[in-house]
Amino acid sequence: MAFFSRDYEVFLLLAAPDAPPLWNAAQWTPFAASLDGLMAQARGKAGVRCHQYNPKGKLISFGRLGWDAKSHAKWTHTAATTQARFVTLEAWAPTWTICEKDDQAPDVFLALANESLLGRAGKPLQFGQRLVCAIATDTGPQAAATLQAALAQLAARQNAVVFAHTRRQWGRAAHGGFTGAIQDMLIGGLFQPDDPHARPLDAATFREPWTRISN
Repeated sequence: MAFFSRDYEVFLLLAAPDAPPLWNAAQWTPFAASLDGLMAQARGKAGVRCHQYNPKGKLISFGRLGWDAKSHAKWTHTAATTQARFVTLEAWAPTWTICEKDDQAPDVFLALANESLLGRAGKPLQFGQRLVCAIATDTGPQAAATLQAALAQLAARQNAVVFAHTRRQWGRAAHGGFTGAIQDMLIGGLFQPDDPHARPLDAATFREPWTRISN
């Protein structure tokens, strides 16, 4: 099986503009705990990438991050770190280096973005955070159900304006490789070229078909 051809259950959550940021420690800690079992079942240890800037605009270096309490404490925001500017987060289980070595896409993938820092600072928002989570279908239906249940709880806490699901491969064959990977959905693959905050969040706004989940 090619790296890109693994099948996934994919979930999208767009949080209400005034929802508490998931990068706040008080919000992230219970959500991460709800995914600990899935991450532990992956074929290797998870890896995390986090992009944040300090008040002077310099990229913050967190060192190597995993899926554990010590790593979560490094990048999540508390009262002492509110001056940091969170932009994006990615979690791969197993880590991307193992995926490359195995030539197999991850068992579990998660990507989170702060909408206000995606070139929209000071502009009106329909949603304040975007979250994409994916789990390989060959991990079994119970694993997908566990992920959906954790996200449903989060969607309720964040008063999500969109909570939806689709099923697709990691990527699409193109030019001897692949394109349109799940890892690229968060920033460039979710919406049509128009501004998603200036039009209804209906089916025509998205690049791919999504099925809404009631929350």
